[in-house]
Amino acid sequence: MRLRLDLSREFSNREIFFKFVELPTGELLEFLKDSFPHVSLDAEDEETGLSGTSRLRSGEKSLQEELMELIVLLRLDEEEEHIAEYIIYNLDDSGKLLVEKREICEKFSITQEKLENLIEAIKSVGPEGLFEGCVSGFGESASYVRPDLVIRDDLSVQVREIAIYFGGFNKKIEKIFLYLNELLQRRKEILLSLGNMIVRKNVNFLLGKSSYPNKIKLVDAAEELELHVSTVSRAVSAKYVKTPVGTFPMRVFFGRNVEVKFLLPLLCELLRNNPNSTDEELRRSLKEHGIELSRRTVNKYRNIIGGIIHEERSVSER
Repeated sequence: MRLRLDLSREFSNREIFFKFVELPTGELLEFLKDSFPHVSLDAEDEETGLSGTSRLRSGEKSLQEELMELIVLLRLDEEEEHIAEYIIYNLDDSGKLLVEKREICEKFSITQEKLENLIEAIKSVGPEGLFEGCVSGFGESASYVRPDLVIRDDLSVQVREIAIYFGGFNKKIEKIFLYLNELLQRRKEILLSLGNMIVRKNVNFLLGKSSYPNKIKLVDAAEELELHVSTVSRAVSAKYVKTPVGTFPMRVFFGRNVEVKFLLPLLCELLRNNPNSTDEELRRSLKEHGIELSRRTVNKYRNIIGGIIHEERSVSER
């Protein structure tokens, strides 16, 4: 059913669909109320048992603390590390830089190019949206979120819904109501399908038998759902899923990149217990914990972490 409606002159039907897919439930509810004031709607946040807020797994740390732990991976020299620390402590909870880049260059007498290289380095180990003001999961209100998706102890999946009620007789408004309901239903189907994918690929992680979630490639998810990759990317952005082992951003389960915060503690533990392990032995050990990496990638992280462990031992032996 495709209706060409004069919903709002500000939005095309395509733009509205993308809004429905991309926005978290709470923001979508506000979007509906703000964008369709001329429509007599009673929009309710129908939680179907998904009541209250959930504490984020990473909610104990600030963004600054998280980044300070991760920049050791960059192996910066003393000057670069000092500048990186200044940059990090001048980020707000959303990852937005609070000082002008020009000021940083002047303060440390460095070139714009060197500053940009440092920023790119910090971005490479930081969360998605860093320096764009799009980071979530940190700050006063970010420690608690309202999940858009819940995976229950029995691994069943529920989507947090918005119900729209129509009580009028205006034919034009009725068409708009039907169209909005169609979009809400399509959104629910997409999120439910993505939730079921997470379950299929991550049974061991969700049951607490693995310390690392298996990543689902966006292109594979898009192919299964018969959607464009960009649509799937929108669907997993800025949303959270509550699971039996904690509440996570949905992006943790999708994409290609290794989630460093899951990988590093485990690899450090393996190397501390057996520093003479070969790359292949480490690769197999990581695989047993649900982390599948190439031997070459294992070697890259091993070299980084090995240096850190060596420095720790040197300090302890003094």
